[in-house]
Amino acid sequence: MRTTAIFLTLLTSLVLFSGASWAAKAEIPRLTLADMEETYSLKGSWQFLPGDDFSWAVAAYDDSGWQEKRIPQRWARGGYPEYGQLAWYRLTLRFDPSQREELSHLGVRMGKVLNAYQLYAGGELIGEVGKMPPLSEVNYDRKRVFAIPPSAIAVDGTLVLALRVWGGSDLALSKWGGGPHEGEFRIGNYAKLLQASFLSEIPGLMACVLFLGFGCYHIYLYRRNPQLQTYLWYGLMALDIGIYSLMSNQWRYRLDWSFITYEKIEFGAIYLFPALVIQMMWSLLDLPIGRLLRVYQFSFIVIAVVIVLVPGIDIHYHTLRPWQLSTLGLLLLIPWIIVREARAGNVEARTALIGVLVFLAACTNDLMIDLAGWQAIRLVPLGFVAIMLSMAISLANRFTTVLNDLEGQVAQRTTDLMLVNRQLAEIARRDPLTGLLNRRGFSDEAESEIQRFIRNGKEPSFVLADLDKFKEFNDKYGHACGDYVLRQVAHLLSERVRNMDEIGRWGGEEFMLMLPETSSEGATQVAEKLRTIVESQRFEYNNKQLAVTMTFGVATFRKGEALERCIARADTALYEGKEQGRNRVAVSASPGLSLIG
Repeated sequence: MRTTAIFLTLLTSLVLFSGASWAAKAEIPRLTLADMEETYSLKGSWQFLPGDDFSWAVAAYDDSGWQEKRIPQRWARGGYPEYGQLAWYRLTLRFDPSQREELSHLGVRMGKVLNAYQLYAGGELIGEVGKMPPLSEVNYDRKRVFAIPPSAIAVDGTLVLALRVWGGSDLALSKWGGGPHEGEFRIGNYAKLLQASFLSEIPGLMACVLFLGFGCYHIYLYRRNPQLQTYLWYGLMALDIGIYSLMSNQWRYRLDWSFITYEKIEFGAIYLFPALVIQMMWSLLDLPIGRLLRVYQFSFIVIAVVIVLVPGIDIHYHTLRPWQLSTLGLLLLIPWIIVREARAGNVEARTALIGVLVFLAACTNDLMIDLAGWQAIRLVPLGFVAIMLSMAISLANRFTTVLNDLEGQVAQRTTDLMLVNRQLAEIARRDPLTGLLNRRGFSDEAESEIQRFIRNGKEPSFVLADLDKFKEFNDKYGHACGDYVLRQVAHLLSERVRNMDEIGRWGGEEFMLMLPETSSEGATQVAEKLRTIVESQRFEYNNKQLAVTMTFGVATFRKGEALERCIARADTALYEGKEQGRNRVAVSASPGLSLIG
């Protein structure tokens, strides 16, 4: 008896608990105007029944015997082929009847539904996406906001929403599942739902514009300088992401194209992306693409072309899962390559590493959503932003490095050019035979010395020297002998003057000396010393001893006098020395000339 009593007690408790659970299950949400102003989420349990009967849209229909199914949630793979892949969802909401007149601006925001649907409110069709059988037109990506007519709300404040869903073909259900699967499902003020829907798409649109702008700008840079091939691949990758972002955004429906066209472009862009990533990354890291990697890269290009050219959407169902699995190799290869190059000191690899890791984490998250049915937010758009920013920073670093190297090369070449110019200028100032200053070089130095004389008042003296009977050397021994004598005399004179003195070849067999801060007497002594040294020197040429003499004309610079006038006085003194018998020093002095020697 005791055991029986315990059993009956447990059975009674179970029945009561089941009743309480059923009561909770059957409880209809009661909503207020405040709920509608804030919008109310419709995510959660709806009544669900596979099959198709338009009476199920009627508000008064009793759906208490239906099973519960959550929204959003994909159907099981395979769907409900025995019902033509059709099913209905129903949700009953209750408002305060006294507020019924104030609920004239209600709307429903619908997320994504695989693969087409019709939405009823109070038995009235208020909107659809795609086409239900027998028209059977797929449109699984569109989000809509539908207005609820006031007549849909019953006199007692009850609102019944009925969702008729077509899961698509058997192939689609076997690959992707069906039913409401993603996005926001809310009821509330129609204008606010429209605004929320609009604002939710703005970030995606901005990302699209950003990517397209990045792409066009970097392709423009490549056009300006075809050597910047990395910029080309970065630009193409950015354009590809921009196109994919636009085709993944609800703004694409503004173009008023067919759904198949949108999906062809979207799938083609995302299928092409790995090929561009390989080209971009290997170009950025300055790595060669091997034969096997090139084949792997080319396979992505082929599948992207196939997905665009093959008519219909069945090819999408067949290729998505294999493509996702094929990208796993790339998701493993790229981090390994980047880590290897970063450890080797590649600056671009270190910068790109963070963006690549974020992108890989986002891809892994989205792959698990598709392959394992995770309920999570898709992060690939964030991954795209991360990788594009990291690539942009890497390119900026490379550009800065190239610019710095270029500036260094320019600076070095400028220095080299200045040195060469100085050398050329010096060569232009020098006599190629003797290595002494030529007339132009000597005149420049003389003008500088005159300016110094004007500042400090210490006059310079000029000595014009000429080889006596020099023509005889050329006539008797040839011009080579004359050149030899000129070089030897130039060397001899250079060795016997001070470091501060300047000596140049004035022309032919004439030499000019500038003796800074030297009076007429001092210049005369220097000239006499040189005359004596030259006279005593013997130059050997072809086993012959050659004797040479020189005549010197001395002139001291006078204040207010031009350089040409002073040199003319030295030339006059030289001429007088020649007239007096050569091999002597003649001094230009007022009132007349002094001759020595």
